[in-house]
Amino acid sequence: MPFRTNRFRPVSIGAAPALHAASQRALIERSARQASRRQRSGFVLYRHITTARLEEHDEARTMPDIFQSIDDLDAASLQRVIDRLEFRGTYAPFVAMREAYLDRLDLPPGAKVCELGCGTGVVSRAIASRRGFDGTVQGTDLSEALVAEARERARTEGIENVVFRAEPSGLSGKADNSCDLVVIHTLISHVADPAAVLAEAMRIASPSARIVIFDGDYASLTCHAGRPAKDAEVVETLLEAIVANPHIMREIPGMLVDRGISLEWAHADVLMEAGHADFFASLVESYIPMAVRAGLLETSGAEDWLHQQRAASESGRFYGSCNFVSYIARA
Repeated sequence: MPFRTNRFRPVSIGAAPALHAASQRALIERSARQASRRQRSGFVLYRHITTARLEEHDEARTMPDIFQSIDDLDAASLQRVIDRLEFRGTYAPFVAMREAYLDRLDLPPGAKVCELGCGTGVVSRAIASRRGFDGTVQGTDLSEALVAEARERARTEGIENVVFRAEPSGLSGKADNSCDLVVIHTLISHVADPAAVLAEAMRIASPSARIVIFDGDYASLTCHAGRPAKDAEVVETLLEAIVANPHIMREIPGMLVDRGISLEWAHADVLMEAGHADFFASLVESYIPMAVRAGLLETSGAEDWLHQQRAASESGRFYGSCNFVSYIARA
């Protein structure tokens, strides 16, 4: 059944502004890696950043997507991220996926929960306010800006059993064996070192605690508006800006086996929109302008592609889909 709410709206892409230092380093590294990519009409990747310029930034660290340097974004881009996270977190199919794994957890009274990479705190707030939950939740994130947003939203919503803290190290700040549940919700696809995230989850999980890993299998992401080659090209480039590990959910079972973690439950959902776009409209409208500002897409090509996506949605010809996977493991 098509979703009739049409979230495509004109956005100003404009010329790429000056980037903050960390974002500039990420752009230089990313562009150098892409130097050999084939040019395609309307979707030429910028090639003016060279390996020689990369060597000028020998202190640079690899930052595969924007979620590893959120606090370096300009105000407009940061707000796009916040709006997207909140929209996604309250979007009915996404809520159903979250509730499906939460309903399978039998948490002890007074359970201590930690969410790694909490963003604006959507999942932490949802757990803290679940009927019958009498425990406490801590959400952690790299981003001071997202944590500030999470705190404000929890305060506004009157949720008192949740706290948020910014952890630039990427760690949780929790003691060893201190949590009854560790949640990794839409985080692991964005990190440079997924193994380190699992190691931190294992460290803070108490014996027999559960670890939940939920994320998109972004290698399956499709946004189709009638031009298959160009649609695939732009989606691939978009993922380079916002997803560090598009295949990671396919690798999780093996990673759990290697670490002696028992996989108790696995489930997949296909989020699909046919005819009119809603979820996928929000996705591309939020992040395509950021891919342009990061130098991954030309403005004219991006605007043309967005126009085609809007037209397909308005005429009922749009198709978009992505697989989302849930794992529950026991530490």
